[in-house]
Amino acid sequence: MGAELFAWLVGLFLLVGGVCWYLLQFLRQDSHSHDEQYVWQRSVEK
Repeated sequence: MGAELFAWLVGLFLLVGGVCWYLLQFLRQDSHSHDEQYVWQRSVEK
């Protein structure tokens, strides 16, 4: 029972951690693009 619970918890934390990491990367890039276009008045290279 303990090993099964441990495996579920590790999987859950890996899943949540992966989603948070991808979300952080997306927000960092999206925020930088927004700042370049609207705050710094520079064009965004795509």
